[in-house]
Amino acid sequence: MRFFDLFGDSCAVDRLKQELDSRNVDVRMTPAGLRGFAMDAEAAAKSPESRLQAHLPYARRLQEEIETRAEFLRTWTTSDDSVPTDTLGVRLAAMARKYALPRPWRIVDPLPVAARHPTPTYLRWTSAS
Repeated sequence: MRFFDLFGDSCAVDRLKQELDSRNVDVRMTPAGLRGFAMDAEAAAKSPESRLQAHLPYARRLQEEIETRAEFLRTWTTSDDSVPTDTLGVRLAAMARKYALPRPWRIVDPLPVAARHPTPTYLRWTSAS
């Protein structure tokens, strides 16, 4: 039986909202997006990799997974740094793109770059005499 089946999805979603509020994430997320990240946290808390932390109760593992997602969302929405390339980072980035969460863009000063191709000969047709 799933955690959401017992308590409804509002419990994990509410915990995620609280974590986002505590990290000052002010990006509006759709209910589906919040639910998606909360369900991913639940699945991660029950996964075999989480069994390595079997000494922790399920509620604590779920809280840690929710905290991980809240921190990812804070980083995603406040910087344009590259995301981690591990499986968790790639999966969370895919979810953030799926729910169209915004990322800030760093404006870079333009720099001149030398052309990599020669000037076409048809541009010199008037100079031939």
